[in-house]
Amino acid sequence: MQHDLLASLAARAVPLFFALSALSASCSRGAPEPPSLDGTGGHTAAGDASQGSTHASGTAGEAATGASVPGDAGPGAPPDASEHPGDSTWRATGWLDRCQIDVADEPSKALPHLRWEQCPGNAPGCTSLVIDWDAGNYPKTASPSVVRWGDGYRVGLYFEHRGERRTGVYDADGRPLAAWRYRDLEPTVPEADPQPEYCIPTVPSVGHERVWLGAQRVSVGTPASVYLVSGYDALATASQPIPVDTPSQGLHTSDDTFALSGPGPGTITIYDRISNQAKMFGRQSGSDAPSFRQMYPVGDHALGLAVFEVGTSEGWIWSRRTHTIEPLLRAEPPRVVADIKSDGQTLVWLEAEPYSDDELYGASSLWTSPFAATKADLAPKKRRAGPIIGYPISAAGEGFYAVYAIGEKVIHVYRLSDAHHWSFKTPPELFDIQDIAHVDSREVWVWVRGGIVRQAISELGPGDPAP
Repeated sequence: MQHDLLASLAARAVPLFFALSALSASCSRGAPEPPSLDGTGGHTAAGDASQGSTHASGTAGEAATGASVPGDAGPGAPPDASEHPGDSTWRATGWLDRCQIDVADEPSKALPHLRWEQCPGNAPGCTSLVIDWDAGNYPKTASPSVVRWGDGYRVGLYFEHRGERRTGVYDADGRPLAAWRYRDLEPTVPEADPQPEYCIPTVPSVGHERVWLGAQRVSVGTPASVYLVSGYDALATASQPIPVDTPSQGLHTSDDTFALSGPGPGTITIYDRISNQAKMFGRQSGSDAPSFRQMYPVGDHALGLAVFEVGTSEGWIWSRRTHTIEPLLRAEPPRVVADIKSDGQTLVWLEAEPYSDDELYGASSLWTSPFAATKADLAPKKRRAGPIIGYPISAAGEGFYAVYAIGEKVIHVYRLSDAHHWSFKTPPELFDIQDIAHVDSREVWVWVRGGIVRQAISELGPGDPAP
């Protein structure tokens, strides 16, 4: 289950948190940085990554529009009738002080159902989300979290609806199972020195058994964050936070692991649900520690890139058994590991020439190994030439790996068993790729500024075999 908060509109508002309260310190240059909507750091797009665009628009203030309310009455308060005809009634969750976060009594009234239509241009196997509600300015949605569910998918999503920030968890038939709305409170500072606060949701991160929820109060003086985990049967009553309250620059999850980028630049925080323990790793945890940007949970481990110095990056791995993070693979210098992912069965990574001043890596090669948690157990195999990428926008699942080549504006898809390759572009009307939200043996889900695109792999033609 993947959700890059910074790959989403929600997370893209969060960097203001750092710009205002913690991110004044300069940091050494590492791998290419993902530009964000407000220019303070995030994911990449053509022009956020697991995975946005340097020419995308929208700041935290613009993203955080919404009605001001007198306060959060708490979870025991009676239902709050909406001012919007036909809307659900709402109940306060009490998740976070000075954030009014309400859960809908009737999710199907609170959110539109998800519907899909043929992409513009009628490319085979390409469908896009029908956005027939007032979704505000671009981007129309955040990057979704997606999990295979029978013959369909369950989806976590965030967008603007009825002038409010709302999130939902959707069933495979496109019906919302649960819905929340997020409203800002009136500032408590004197009118002569107003300092607005924004209540920003995280995209619900869906898994096979559980959903991760959260919110962040973006503020100069009193920023705060809260994260929760819930089974599908208790989403409407989720109330117990996990012991992590640091601001996020993006997160990825599995049913039992929560990997958050933050609290500061170059650091990550990993929470193990089974042991109820959280630990920070990265630049601020030791003078000789590497810098981490994202970690991607898979099974009892999490994978990500560690950056040591200009252009030098390696693949590292976290283990639930030891609660430590260690080096796993390193390219032969001067080449570097530009991306690493896994579907739980196979490790896949790109080795590339170091990035250049245009923040693109050089020529790359695709490598795989049966999944291994230690260097000694790796069986690396070079499979074929890979694409030229910038900040890695990629995903792996069910024996497939999808990665975005920014220069070409092409998504490359590889079957890991034999390195067979396909490629595609999203339609011109939906071209501005922000994230590859999901890939499995059937589909690739792509977040673009105009919404969400799904591409059936079986409709991409014969492709080309490995040399």
